[in-house]
Amino acid sequence: MDEIHTAIPGEIVSFSPGSGKAVVQPNGKITMPGGQRMSYPAISDVPVVFPVCQSANTGMAFPVKSGDSCLIVVSETELDEWRSGAESEGSLRFDLSSAIVIPGLLVGGGDLIQKACSNDAVVICAGTSEFMLSEEKMVCRVGDTEITATEAEIAVRGSLKVDGDISYTGALHGV
Repeated sequence: MDEIHTAIPGEIVSFSPGSGKAVVQPNGKITMPGGQRMSYPAISDVPVVFPVCQSANTGMAFPVKSGDSCLIVVSETELDEWRSGAESEGSLRFDLSSAIVIPGLLVGGGDLIQKACSNDAVVICAGTSEFMLSEEKMVCRVGDTEITATEAEIAVRGSLKVDGDISYTGALHGV
């Protein structure tokens, strides 16, 4: 059982957006058969998981940087067949060489998580810009400009520039 790996917290060492693969460093130490404890080796060529549906060309991607925390999940079987379609030649089970990584493992919560939970919303942020979507409304904020959409209205705080036609039905109010 000492040589079966399942899931380990780790850290991104480097990430290649073109290949979607990372070098990751598992946290902690491994005990060798003689009782000696040593750091896990870095694992290279590790596929990174993003919430994406390739067949529908939809999903969400975000920057993955050196130093980011992650969860390293070790496959029960080798990844050869999944990666290339070639049948696996070995019988490595739960081996570190067959790992995938899920970025975003957090030691604790944070403002973003608290905001999402308290508003029952999906919250996406990039620096000081933020997009929040709940059942009741959508809010998009960039600097001092904010667009809020509800079932009843769309409100804009800040300057509004339109390139193209504006059409409407109904009465104009407050003009």
